[in-house]
Amino acid sequence: MTHALAPSPATTIRVLGLAGILGGAVLLAAFVVEIPAGLNDGRLILFTLGAMTIVVAVHRRQATVAPRLSLAVAAAAILTNAWSLSMIVFARGQEHPFGGDFGLVFFYAFLAMWLADAAFGFVALRIGVVTRWGAFALAIGSLLAILGMDRLGLSSAADITIFGRLGLIGVALNGLGWILLGLDLVMRTRRS
Repeated sequence: MTHALAPSPATTIRVLGLAGILGGAVLLAAFVVEIPAGLNDGRLILFTLGAMTIVVAVHRRQATVAPRLSLAVAAAAILTNAWSLSMIVFARGQEHPFGGDFGLVFFYAFLAMWLADAAFGFVALRIGVVTRWGAFALAIGSLLAILGMDRLGLSSAADITIFGRLGLIGVALNGLGWILLGLDLVMRTRRS
């Protein structure tokens, strides 16, 4: 009886896909509407949680084709997104969270996240069990997002260079990638 009440794998993947769509949508929302400063942390938390749910759901699909490769990149993406999530939570209430030693750790957390997300996208592209457009947008977007990181010195809020613009395009592509992967999980599960 307990087994009968448990959600089916298709339902679980659909719910994870919807959570990822929400995460990508709140990331892209900042490009469309002005987000009040007090809500920015919540938006980033939702985005990061959404990314992790997509990783879990996509890994469940990819594991049937390439279990070790899928597990390696899924674990890296989940761990680095969790590290970034913890940094967002720890930074709440700090006056200058990006400065000093804490800011350096913040930089490495997000650098690791972007690199792991890119690797996850490239592996999803290689394995080919989810939408190639979503995997491609995630992989390229994550790499481009690195260019906009302040600590690299390629761009800053005071002097937005081409690298800053490419970084913003990367963030948008990253959010779009998560949305496309989520849609693929929801729609393909429904068709199955």
